[in-house]
Amino acid sequence: HHQLKCFLCNRSFDINTRRCVERFSNNDGTISSSLACNHRFLAVGAESGVVNVYSELDKSRDCLRSVMNLRTKADALRFSHDGQILAMSTQREKNGLRLLHVPTQTVFSNWPTSKTPLGAVWSMDFSPQSRFLAVGNDKGKCLLYRVSHYESDE
Repeated sequence: HHQLKCFLCNRSFDINTRRCVERFSNNDGTISSSLACNHRFLAVGAESGVVNVYSELDKSRDCLRSVMNLRTKADALRFSHDGQILAMSTQREKNGLRLLHVPTQTVFSNWPTSKTPLGAVWSMDFSPQSRFLAVGNDKGKCLLYRVSHYESDE
């Protein structure tokens, strides 16, 4: 079976039958505001700023981790190419961007710092091999950061 995930309606559709095969909602009852998935994980951001991470392989849909590092609505979520890093951002607070190391379920504490000039983050994404993170802000700038986690990869 080939499935298509609809991030706007939190549903999975069977492509062959064109029927909804699964409807998903946060198990903590929060209102979803953003989603990201890869072959292993599903991340669901909420209007409260909480980001829940689920295993795509676990059909029970038990939450692996609830990340509470954003204080306002989680507007955007992006996984790195290999799913090791989850970037989470909010437009409603200055420097509202956090990175989660997915295998250890820990938020990077060394970046961004209070001196990182992010501004209000309106968009962000990783380069194809995740060596860079591009961040678009409210000033109309696109900031490009090297992701040192991937520097040793060749």
